[in-house]
Amino acid sequence: YKIIRLDKGYSYKGYLTAVYDPADIDLAVTDYLGTVGESCNDFVTKHNGLLAINGGGFRDVDGWGNGSIPKGTIIQDGKIVWTHSSGKGELIGFTNDNKLYLTSEKPEETIKHGMRDAVEFGPYLIVNGKSMKVHGDGGWGVAPRTAIGQRKDGVVLLVVIEGRLPGYSYGATMKDLIDLFEKYGAYNAANLDGGASSTMSVNGTLWNRP
Repeated sequence: YKIIRLDKGYSYKGYLTAVYDPADIDLAVTDYLGTVGESCNDFVTKHNGLLAINGGGFRDVDGWGNGSIPKGTIIQDGKIVWTHSSGKGELIGFTNDNKLYLTSEKPEETIKHGMRDAVEFGPYLIVNGKSMKVHGDGGWGVAPRTAIGQRKDGVVLLVVIEGRLPGYSYGATMKDLIDLFEKYGAYNAANLDGGASSTMSVNGTLWNRP
């Protein structure tokens, strides 16, 4: 993989990681679903990984959510390991042939169509080469962001944008993400959980400024 530093001045800073072989992408899920979450650093260390970003959202109970209750559905290794009615209805994941698959189908249907690993979030930014049209900030505002994309040649693009840090990095809009993915040739791309959750871990070390 290759990590590219992103720097748009005070607008936003962050990182884009290009993963050359999509077969190297795995979905990690806390071993303590419903009890406590685990950090990206935990996942990299526990699973002997190289790099991790956060994925789907979770219930932030009383503003101090611990990541234990994911929103929506999680599919891991072709099986539904979690489902919750609070999801957005937009599944983001990889098929058995390592293609980034964006769909609003029922989880059971996506598995029939070869979905291997998926989380539920959104919005979709680019679908089959067609970018979402956004006016202004589209109502999503400016914030720290995590997003994922894939080029036609299979290269996976993992993006973490730093934000809410005045004088350093304010964050990105959905349009900023779309522009970024277009620049790097994404054929499909989607927004993941942002805000304070946006983290990247490299070899067990926190890489960005959440």
